[in-house]
Amino acid sequence: MSLLRPTFMGFETGKRAIEVNQKAIDIVANNLSNVDTPGYTRQRLDVASIVPSAYAMRVSGSKIGVMGQGIEALGVSQIRDVFLDKRFRDEYGKAAYHSQAATLLKDVQAALGDGGDITDESALFGSIAQIYRALHDYAYEPTLESQANIVLAAFRNFTKVMQQLDAKLDSVADAQIFDVSLDVDRVNEIFNEIAHYNYLISRDTTIMADPNNEYFRPNELLDKRNMLLDELAGFGDINVTTLANGMVNVDFGDRRAVDGKDYLAIRLDKRADKTIDIVWNDTGKDVKFAEGSGSLKANRDFLNGRGINLQNPYETIQEGIPFYRDKLDTMAQAFANLVNNIIPEVRKPANPDEPYNSEPLTDADGNVIYKNLIGARVEEKFINSDGVEEIHYVVYPEGKVTAANINISDEWEKNGPGYFIYDKNENIDNYALQICVGMTSKEQKFISPSSTFTGTFEDYVADYVTKLASQIKYQEARFESTAMMADDFLDRRDEVSGVNRDEETANMLIFQKSYNAAARLITTLDEMIDVIVNRMGLVGR
Repeated sequence: MSLLRPTFMGFETGKRAIEVNQKAIDIVANNLSNVDTPGYTRQRLDVASIVPSAYAMRVSGSKIGVMGQGIEALGVSQIRDVFLDKRFRDEYGKAAYHSQAATLLKDVQAALGDGGDITDESALFGSIAQIYRALHDYAYEPTLESQANIVLAAFRNFTKVMQQLDAKLDSVADAQIFDVSLDVDRVNEIFNEIAHYNYLISRDTTIMADPNNEYFRPNELLDKRNMLLDELAGFGDINVTTLANGMVNVDFGDRRAVDGKDYLAIRLDKRADKTIDIVWNDTGKDVKFAEGSGSLKANRDFLNGRGINLQNPYETIQEGIPFYRDKLDTMAQAFANLVNNIIPEVRKPANPDEPYNSEPLTDADGNVIYKNLIGARVEEKFINSDGVEEIHYVVYPEGKVTAANINISDEWEKNGPGYFIYDKNENIDNYALQICVGMTSKEQKFISPSSTFTGTFEDYVADYVTKLASQIKYQEARFESTAMMADDFLDRRDEVSGVNRDEETANMLIFQKSYNAAARLITTLDEMIDVIVNRMGLVGR
């Protein structure tokens, strides 16, 4: 068996060792210089021993003379754990859901107020207390128009407060819908960018397959794509599949959003009632997100959340803006039902000269007809004599009263404070106190489409205010829990993928020693060649 080898093969081996260790030191330097670069993944040099012949290894015909040709660099790869990527993105999506839910509910809370200050007449509790005080004062002097005027002002203030609360909920919904539209645009941008990076990465597959180049893998492009995938996970649940050509397919919700170089788009559909749909642009079908994952689902859940009062297929069981709007509407209707069924109309005498007999007016069936103090303000359009469309507002006592349309009745506004007084000349029944008793009665009913609350007006307000605070606390607690889990997986991922200065410094020393050893090898080989060329064969001359 011949052990002879090419004369200069050792130099090639040493040269490759120097080149590989020099490249390894370059990669260490690159890692250290990018230690604070967002999204950077630690890189390493992949190497392998040179095989002289794939068919001659470990067989009797192996040529030992051509063995030991050293090392070659295969490429520069990233140190990444797919499992930790998946777990981090799942937990990040959950944290984003609860964070957005808490943010939206806090906006609702800010709009509705805590209702606890009875001295603030611009707040709900304060406006209710103002009505109670006005009625109580009026009860002592029920024939004074000045006192009746104070009652009218208190009722008017209450209706304005209810309208303002409804308008504030509208503002919260509008602001959230605007934010969702921006998020939807950003999601579509991410789809586009991931597809573009897929194209750029796949274009480098031929370079990646060629060991005789210094380009290796497009790691910087991979880092940018990974950052986009992390960001996308905050909007909704994703599933990432890596292909052999370096591309990834991305499932978003229930469909494949990015398929290699191709991608889909989503859009936001808005309704007049301030609810939304997030749908696929090509089919118009809802994007079906995983439960409790992503800020888009949180926005849709709580913008459409009507709780147990579900009335439409697009509404959700979460207690969001529609749920608390229903709370206000129920209160407005309960208030109208109370005050509109206490003060009876007075039967007018047939002869105008005859005095009133204080008998209540009844309908054909003998039912008492009551004065309508509160009604529903409705917009009506008509064409005037000049052919121009005009808008008038009419208050209908028989209409459905909501927080948005609650108003003083046209009769009360037209007739002034005297309309509230049953009989100026006789104080036979104190209807003001009856209203006070109704407002403070523990038996007062607040009937919503799917539930009934029994208690005072203050009890009713305190109930939904407490419920809202409890929801916020729950969402914040869930956010803290899921964010902690996400941070834990992020830390574990950084332990694998992040740059550790101490570890890189140790690697640098190892590669430096290997570099010095390879250089020493070449020096040794040079001395050997010098002996062979200049010193052998001189004996006997």
